[in-house]
Amino acid sequence: MAFTGERARRSRPDYPDDVFGAGDVVAGYTIDQYLGSGSSAEVYRVHHDDGPDPVALKVLHTRSSDQERVRERFAREFTIASMLHHPHIVGTYARGEIDPADLGYQNRSGATVLWMAMEYVDGMSAAGLIPARTAEPDTTVVAAIGSQIAGALDYAHSCEVLHRDVKPANIMVSAGPDHTRAVLTDFGIAQLLDDARPLARNGRVQGSIAYAAPELLTAQRLTPATDLYALAAGMFELLTGDPPYPRATAFAITYAHLHDPVPSLTRARPWLPSALNSVFTKALAKNPADRYETCSEFTDIVERALRGVPVPEAPRPRRRLWRRQRIAGM
Repeated sequence: MAFTGERARRSRPDYPDDVFGAGDVVAGYTIDQYLGSGSSAEVYRVHHDDGPDPVALKVLHTRSSDQERVRERFAREFTIASMLHHPHIVGTYARGEIDPADLGYQNRSGATVLWMAMEYVDGMSAAGLIPARTAEPDTTVVAAIGSQIAGALDYAHSCEVLHRDVKPANIMVSAGPDHTRAVLTDFGIAQLLDDARPLARNGRVQGSIAYAAPELLTAQRLTPATDLYALAAGMFELLTGDPPYPRATAFAITYAHLHDPVPSLTRARPWLPSALNSVFTKALAKNPADRYETCSEFTDIVERALRGVPVPEAPRPRRRLWRRQRIAGM
C-alpha cells in the first residue's frame, strides 16, 4: 500500500522529511498521490489545471555538496529523454527547479528541488512480475514486454542513445482487456553513443550490476549490445525468477558476468523450450560482437519459441498442505 502526504510521514518514520502530500502544489502541479521513490528521487501522480490527464512528477532534492553535478545530470536526462518519441518509451514533457525559500516547511533540508514532468503510466513495475519459486511466469506477457522494450531500445539506438540501465524495475507495465503495454523509463544514466563512457567520475560502475554487461564492468566502450545484454538478463529473470548470476556479493556477480558460462533457463524451469538456452547464451555472450545485432532480433526468436508453450500449474505450497494434514489428524 502506498500512503500519501501527512499520512505517509506519520506511518513511515523512514520517509524523507521533504515528501510532499496530497494537495501540495509543486511547480504548478497539484500532488494527487505519492507513488514511490528510488535512490535519489520521489515520484508523484499529479495534475495540472491545463489538462485533464494525470502526469508523473519526478522530484529530486539536491544537496549543496553535489548540487551542480546533480543539476547537470538531471538536465542531461531530460535532454536525452525528451528527444525520444516512441509508444514504449515514457514521454517527457518539462523540467525546472524551485528555490528552497519558495517551499517553506515542505523543504526542511534547504536544498534546491529539481523536477521533471513525465507521462503517467497506470500500472506496475515489471519487477512485480518476477515469479517466485512456487509460481510460474506468464510467458505471453513476458514475450510482449520483451518485444515492446526491444523495439523501444532499437529506436533509441537509432537516435544514438544508450539507456544503460535496462532492468525490470525500469519497465512500467499496464494491462488492458486484450493487451499488455510496456514502457521503458528512467533515462537517468543514459548517454549518447559518441559519449558512452562506462564509468562515473568516482570510478564506480553506473548501472545495476545484476544486469551489467562485461564491457560495462571492465570499463570498455559501450554499444547497443550493452543494452541488449541487460534486456536479456532481465527477461531471464522474468522467466526463471532469478537474474542470470544470483550471487551473494557484488564481486561474485561481477566475476560471474565476466567468466561463468551462461546458465540454462531449463534448469530453473524444465518445461521451457530447450532451444531458448542457446538463444540466451548468444544474447548474454561475453563478447558484444557475438550477440544479436539488434534487440528485436533476439526477442523475436524468444517470442516464437514461447508461442503456444503450455505453462504448468504452480504446485501447492508444501507447508500449507502439511498444516492441513496435521489439523486433519488432530
